[in-house]
Order: sequence, then structure tokens, then C-alpha cells
Amino acid sequence: MNYVIVVAALVTIAAILAYLVVLGVKALKKPMVTGYEGMVGECGIVRKPLGFRGRTVIEIRGELWWCRSEKELTAGEEVRVISHDPDNPILIVESCELKGV
Repeated sequence: MNYVIVVAALVTIAAILAYLVVLGVKALKKPMVTGYEGMVGECGIVRKPLGFRGRTVIEIRGELWWCRSEKELTAGEEVRVISHDPDNPILIVESCELKGV
């Protein structure tokens, strides 16, 4: 058996594995982009000012979410997610007009 071929194959496999490990570490360092935590900072549009149980319904990235705001929201208004309620599946939003956007 030719040892040069075996060594070349092992070096190639080791390089590929090292590259995959580097990609995995980079992916772990990126901020979360799913769930409630991934929604913070995203902008959306109010679809129903008062939906189920008095909750406002907004659309962000093609998905409908419940939200609440200190200010009364109107249909079609653009809002930004500032946080989420840890006890309920509700996003906390503010109008994009408040920040001068």
C-alpha cells in the first residue's frame, strides 16, 4: 500500500473536519434568530388592533404574533419588537414613529 496516498487522504479529511469545527463555533457565537429572543429588534405591521382576549396581532417575517404596547396601535401601523413577556407568549412592541424611523 502506498503510504503517500493514505497520508494525503488523512490530511484532507483532517482539514475538512477542522473547517467544519470552525463553522460550528462561528454559528454558536451568532445571536439567536428563532423564537421570542430572535424577534427583538424586528419590525412588523399591525394586522388586528384588538384580537383574541384584547391582544393586538402583528405580522413579522410572514408570521402572526400576539403583542402588547403602552400606546394604542392601529391596523397597518409599523411597530418594532423591544422585548417579550417571559410569562406569556406575547411580544412587547413600540411604534416605529417613536424612534423617528
